[in-house]
Amino acid sequence: MSPERKASPPVKTEPPARQPATPAPAAKAAPAPSPAPSNGQLPVAPSPAPIASRPAPSGTPTDATLRRYVIPSDRLSLTGEIDSKQWTIQLSAEEAEAATTLNVAYQNAIVVAPETSVLRVFVNGVPILENPVKSPDGISEVAVPLPAGLVRQGSNLITIAAQQRHRTDCTIESTYELWTEIAPERTYLSFRGDTRRMTRLEDVASIGVDAAGKTRFNIIAPGIDVVTATKPVLRLAEGLAVYANMPNQSVQITQEAVRPAGSGSLNIVVGLPADVQRVLAEVPNGASVSPTISFVDDPETGAGTMVVTGPTWQAIETAVDTITTPVDRPIDTQRSALSTQAWHYPNAPIFFSGGKQSFAKLGASTQEFSGRRFRTEILIGIPADFYANDYGEARILLDAAYTADVLPGSHIDVYVNGNIASTLPITSGGGAILRQLPVSVTMRHFRPGANTIAVEAHLRTAADEACVPGGEADAGGRFVLFDTSNFEMPDFARMAQVPNLAGLAGTGFPYNRSPQPTPVVINGGGTASLSTAATFLAKMSVAAGRPLAIEPVSSMAMVGERDALFFGPISQFQPEVLAQVGIAPQSRMAWGDETALPQPEIDLQQTTATFEKWRDQLSNAGWRGQVSSLQEWLNRNFDITLESLRLTPRGADQFTPSAETSLLIAQRPAPDDEAVWTMVTAPTADALWEGAEGLAQTPQWNRVGGEMVLFNATEQSTSTHAVSTFNFRPTGPLTFANVRLVVANWLSGNVLSFAAALFVACMLLGVATLLLLQNLGRR
Repeated sequence: MSPERKASPPVKTEPPARQPATPAPAAKAAPAPSPAPSNGQLPVAPSPAPIASRPAPSGTPTDATLRRYVIPSDRLSLTGEIDSKQWTIQLSAEEAEAATTLNVAYQNAIVVAPETSVLRVFVNGVPILENPVKSPDGISEVAVPLPAGLVRQGSNLITIAAQQRHRTDCTIESTYELWTEIAPERTYLSFRGDTRRMTRLEDVASIGVDAAGKTRFNIIAPGIDVVTATKPVLRLAEGLAVYANMPNQSVQITQEAVRPAGSGSLNIVVGLPADVQRVLAEVPNGASVSPTISFVDDPETGAGTMVVTGPTWQAIETAVDTITTPVDRPIDTQRSALSTQAWHYPNAPIFFSGGKQSFAKLGASTQEFSGRRFRTEILIGIPADFYANDYGEARILLDAAYTADVLPGSHIDVYVNGNIASTLPITSGGGAILRQLPVSVTMRHFRPGANTIAVEAHLRTAADEACVPGGEADAGGRFVLFDTSNFEMPDFARMAQVPNLAGLAGTGFPYNRSPQPTPVVINGGGTASLSTAATFLAKMSVAAGRPLAIEPVSSMAMVGERDALFFGPISQFQPEVLAQVGIAPQSRMAWGDETALPQPEIDLQQTTATFEKWRDQLSNAGWRGQVSSLQEWLNRNFDITLESLRLTPRGADQFTPSAETSLLIAQRPAPDDEAVWTMVTAPTADALWEGAEGLAQTPQWNRVGGEMVLFNATEQSTSTHAVSTFNFRPTGPLTFANVRLVVANWLSGNVLSFAAALFVACMLLGVATLLLLQNLGRR
């Protein structure tokens, strides 16, 4: 539907079609938010007095500091006939007291029928906006006054839901044409007065996002050239990131003053009193005597600038510890859930073993549906040592019902991280009530960290095939999904694999489990390499749920036999180190050279047409074509690939990145095969920081996996290289039950080895039977 969008859409304003209800004024100490029903369902509530809504002004705001952007990404799309997004925002006490208005801006597809399509907004479970979806020509804005006491200090739940119907088409395929996009740069909270000034450490949690859904920490460290300054600065980045817990965080380290950037950013000045004096007009009192953390207003760095200082760098490290300690936890203490509420509410529970969770606890409420394609999503967490992707199956115990109007041929699909995992066909008419119906879900597509499971129902009816004008939807509904449905995880093998960059991105593994500080090697690149290291350590700390213990080192001799991290331009690393992590040593000189040469023009259309012609001619010709057909048949019918028919693992080749690659992450075992080395590198220091900032965004970070990740900053695309060979790393006691599950999964992924073991077992059984029969019977 991209042709419908315009480069510069006009801005129009419209009042909401329906005056939403508001609760009676509440006290400041409001109860915990009750989640709004997902996918646009209004909660059952008493009917209090209505509030008045007004169109938002179409002009530019007079003061951006009075805004608090609320969308935690650079775009938010509500697609299909029914969809919703919900997350939490943190407000300081001053913001909660001064919040006056929520501004919502949106644009929808031209095929959306406004008379039957509704956009709803909830705050802390209370509906505040119900508006027809009728803005296909440009972005419309609606400003909704917030009643007193609705928002409060701390977490506040925001839910945006849409119910959409097609203007002319009644097919399931047409539902993919329905969309409503919320404009992040025009969706925000407004306040009375300037409330964005931070005054205490707890306010860091309310840093929020900017108009593009990003969060930035600007660490100004004039004395960062001192070796002893690296550790406290990097630890400070980790602690602040865990405090804020925002999805798209980055950390930039500079030596010069940074102007205030507005919403979603925080300037932090770190250093000795003499260093701080080079940046700020005044040094906080007591900085030359003891560790000090304070917030000051400065003409250069802005209001609410955070200052971390002390008489020595050891004292500054003590001050940083006061920030990291409250958000830290012992290594052997398991957390029960991944903190995802800043971009998806509720938090994703982690399954460390077999267990069951109801859809109600996973955020999917009971939903009645009268359309053609129903979809809802839940999130679960998987530990880094999950090892059941080749044989395991989870289950969804489905509580649902469909009416007699639903025709055979309809089906219910289950997706895991965007990949189809199971299909439940509806083979009989007459309607049915499904009670705890087991739907097996293959666990092949699960990965460490947060995993999205989607339940999608395709519902065909005779009325849709006729598509009579005015017969848009069944008033009473044709399908219902109950929140008593359950997701059930079986017992699975717990055995970590290295390399595995998905574990690093999802939970910070293996560095989150290291009993000793992780060596961090930063070679060259100045503040660009330091910013890259700080950003990656911040992302890993948020994934791990606590700041990671680190130890910056200056030489390879200090790394020892420990898991280590390497940051810097590729030219700064020795060939032996590059070869150890799987990067060809010649990349030190070759990477990026192609960009300086004139590139020949490529006719992609002609190349594609020629390729298709030759493929059609040779697809079934000769023995290669027959082998290819056999491969496709085995994969289609038995899920067997040639890669699984290997007796020995595939060799680990060295890789040379292309000129299009802006950033490369490589992970391989260390020379002793016990530790793990992870390198983050780029052709230049500028490319390193640019790639790190782009890869830190959630859509790209969630694609990190395999043993090597290639990021293209120009196209904002991420690709991975699958693991060629891996080592097992036990993460717990080797019990018989766990070893049995590990062996079962390994044999399931190595079919030829399983067949060889089965053949040997049969031979042994035959020999044993022969020996037994020789001593039995009459001669």
